[in-house]
Amino acid sequence: MKTTDLSKAPRYARAGAVFVGATEYTGARALLVQLPTFLRLRRRLKQAPGFCGYHITYRFPYTFGQIVMFEEMDQLLRFARNKLHRELMRWVTDGDRNARAGFIRLYEAHPGGAYANGAWSADGAEGYDERFTALSTEEEGPFVHPRKAGA
Repeated sequence: MKTTDLSKAPRYARAGAVFVGATEYTGARALLVQLPTFLRLRRRLKQAPGFCGYHITYRFPYTFGQIVMFEEMDQLLRFARNKLHRELMRWVTDGDRNARAGFIRLYEAHPGGAYANGAWSADGAEGYDERFTALSTEEEGPFVHPRKAGA
């Protein structure tokens, strides 16, 4: 059910800002050199104001990525400014010695785009909304279960 209260949902459900990024490292040596800095940065990340959670992704052979969630975009952007993160980004982007490629995408939650039910619903909602969320070209979304003509 549509909601504005995700207080009973897992912390990552309350994320309003999401970072998605990945780096293709040049090899095992680059990964090993970077590991101590990454571990320190991860500890700092988990203690950052507004931190909601993260997931690590892997693609063979040397690509690692992260999905990092914060309550608000400013909290995410503030974390990116810390000295340790700057040093790591400088090292990653130092020509093609340490990494071959990388990308970053930032996402913000859509206002009114929160749904919860069951134990995660602060409103005690069960089930689902009667209609899908409307597309940008619609005033109202279609029924989840189409109704028969005349109903």
